[in-house]
Amino acid sequence: MTADRPPAPSWRSALALTLALGAGVAGAAEPLQASVSERAGRLVATFDLPTAFPAEIERQLGNGLTNVVALVASVVPERGGSPAAAGARTLEILFDVWEETYAVTVRDARTPRGRRAVLPDFAALRTFLSTQRDLDLGPAGELPPGPLVLEVRLDLNPVSREDLERTREFIANPASSGRPGGGSRSVLAAMASILLREPEEGEEFRLYRSSPFAAADARGR
Repeated sequence: MTADRPPAPSWRSALALTLALGAGVAGAAEPLQASVSERAGRLVATFDLPTAFPAEIERQLGNGLTNVVALVASVVPERGGSPAAAGARTLEILFDVWEETYAVTVRDARTPRGRRAVLPDFAALRTFLSTQRDLDLGPAGELPPGPLVLEVRLDLNPVSREDLERTREFIANPASSGRPGGGSRSVLAAMASILLREPEEGEEFRLYRSSPFAAADARGR
């Protein structure tokens, strides 16, 4: 069993400093390497989060309790405005102290009941968490021309149980509006409110923002 691991970091300090300097949420976002593409009439996002899981977080993710990573992704106009598409994913992580492996349950719109992976060590877990593939964002026809950006919020063990439940509800029923193939504007707005909300006491999260792209670029991929 691994011992004497360094303490987990606080992710709030950099964001708090940015907000103290008067920057908005977009200004606090880190650069995001991402692509949004069309697949069978649906938009899917693929992105990498290399800074999200530093080595120091191994102790927290290996504490023998269930840790939750909640991801909310939203396609929005570059200059701001209502989201045109959104998706969510949660990853529940449990370290087996006897086998010294990590069990991860991934829930998203495609697999709301979850799919499970068992990873042999922290290095494999870190790669698994940092590399997010094919996150469903809804129907491709919903996108305006652009320029657009993909914004991603990552929460570690969200303090707000309400927001976590809303995220899980969105995953389980993204078409709650009855609109064929996707959620309503009110649902998208709710997801955007999670993406942009201010941190609660003790909450750890990161914000990411991609380079601009056009709807035609997504459909051409």
